[in-house]
Amino acid sequence: MYEKGKAIIFKRPEEAEVKEIKFAEVDDETIVVKTKYSGISTGTEMAVYSGETGGEGVWYPCIPGYEEVGEVVYVGEKAFTTNKGEKLKIGDRVMANEVRYYPDYMAAWGGQCSYAIKNPKTSPALMDRPAKIPDNVSYQEAVVAYLASVAKKGIDKVKILPGETVIVIGMGVIGLSAVQLAKLYGAGKVIATDILEPRLKLAKKYTDYIVNTSSPNSTKQLLEMNNGEKADVVIECSGDPSAVNKLFDYIKPGGRVHLQGQYRQPVIITRYARWNCSDLTVSATIALNPGGKEEILKLISEGKFDAKSLYTEEVFVDDAPKAYKKLKENKEILKILLKWED
Repeated sequence: MYEKGKAIIFKRPEEAEVKEIKFAEVDDETIVVKTKYSGISTGTEMAVYSGETGGEGVWYPCIPGYEEVGEVVYVGEKAFTTNKGEKLKIGDRVMANEVRYYPDYMAAWGGQCSYAIKNPKTSPALMDRPAKIPDNVSYQEAVVAYLASVAKKGIDKVKILPGETVIVIGMGVIGLSAVQLAKLYGAGKVIATDILEPRLKLAKKYTDYIVNTSSPNSTKQLLEMNNGEKADVVIECSGDPSAVNKLFDYIKPGGRVHLQGQYRQPVIITRYARWNCSDLTVSATIALNPGGKEEILKLISEGKFDAKSLYTEEVFVDDAPKAYKKLKENKEILKILLKWED
């Protein structure tokens, strides 16, 4: 049972297919999750789809993805608990996320599968453990909670203080999550920027101001929105390495710059002395902290975090190859969810 099932395979760059494959062995340390929904990450996953893996040890054919939710259908006697110490049971709704081992394919995070085989071999990290979904949180909301957890790790790292001005660059799912969390964590003023108007419109309800940075006057606009002063914190979420060098124009001396994007090309800071002489703190994070998924799910459950606006549309998994092509061609699409059952 659960030896085989459906998965999305990237045969080579820009060529995806849905086919039946062999899964890892199920033993008494295993939890099996039947997938209900998964999401396509427009950052890391689409970089793998496009062949822009950045030397991260990804090869083809591979199974992509890490945004996956579903129902527990098997729990081995020695299966691990959640990060909260809860013993999962059949019927629990959970975030499953990464599956890091398949017998016949490279796991490029490996979450695009019909059954997630979760055990110490396939999910060795604490952050890989399933997280229970509260009853009042939908599968669709829980899918996007993964990238919100990534944003939370960055917010925790930069330590926003009450009343500080925060600028967030790039309104993808991580950026839209970061602006919400910045407000929750006490920022006095949050300014969102992007070059795409549809994404800025989404950000408008979470922030104090929005700025289109494709405008030649965007730096001046940003300063005017903060009474002529630069920001205390700048969080870069666009993943565009060329955007990083411009951050100096937004940050006050002694401020903190946090790099939250997944940069596929070198990040180059020119005239380093101006950064150095300004006593800036520059930090970076990747992935999420153990327990982060549970914390975001709690915020969603309590009505403090809006996850419903973090995805654009949903399609059946058999249409996944078309969905990847669509995301490649249209950068304005925020996220496509894949439904694994009729």
